[in-house]
Amino acid sequence: MFILSITVDNSAAENTYARLTAYAHEGWTEDEEDTGLLRLGVHFNDEAEARRCAEEFPDSNLSPVEERNWAAEWQAQWQPIIAGQRFFLAPSWVKAETPSGRIRLEMRPGLVFGGGDHPTTQMCLELLESATRPGARVADIGCGTAILAQAALALGARAAIGCDIDPSAIDAAIESRVPVFEGSIDAIAAKSIDLLAANLPTGVLMTLMPEFVRALTPDGRAILSGFLAEQREMVFAEARTHGFHVESEREREDWAACLIAMESR
Repeated sequence: MFILSITVDNSAAENTYARLTAYAHEGWTEDEEDTGLLRLGVHFNDEAEARRCAEEFPDSNLSPVEERNWAAEWQAQWQPIIAGQRFFLAPSWVKAETPSGRIRLEMRPGLVFGGGDHPTTQMCLELLESATRPGARVADIGCGTAILAQAALALGARAAIGCDIDPSAIDAAIESRVPVFEGSIDAIAAKSIDLLAANLPTGVLMTLMPEFVRALTPDGRAILSGFLAEQREMVFAEARTHGFHVESEREREDWAACLIAMESR
């Protein structure tokens, strides 16, 4: 077993996670410091693969470690999460009883985003609680574990689908029992979605804005997150350029989320 130690600024975390998906690693641990830096320990079984990844991060440090049951230790770190007013998020291996009045969402957090512990995911779940209408058709764009699509179905959506360009996300989403496909929103039929959720890096959100307009019904809405609070006005301005207005917004731990709708509403 080998550990590649990578230190990045918190603002570069999402980009770093995306870059790591190109390598066959066993997962990573995180240590966030008060200085605004994030230290990642990326675990590899294969030394050659670890060294290949190290070349992409010149300031990283690769070191061998004693053999341990990393999977068991990693799973032990995950505990159930109370999210929003209605949700109880639990890894599929945790048998804790669901609190009264809460909707249990099970997932297998791992090498893809969507374990429920990140502020952006939690804000999306909160916005879903107010935005999901009975009978709605929902799309989870960049779905990761498809936890948002699963939540929408639990809230009364008629149908929900997820899509992601990362093949490992498709494998991770299987347990959610939500239909998912490898690809992006451009494969979704025009005017077929009542509500979409996109928890994605800022640049991707900006690029996909025209596709959001195309895929949504005339009275459709979109939940956006994955951008920093300091980028809020930039995202809002881009949304307005494409005919949206902001209905509500959230901010938590320097991250932001919003619910947008077409101006004609």
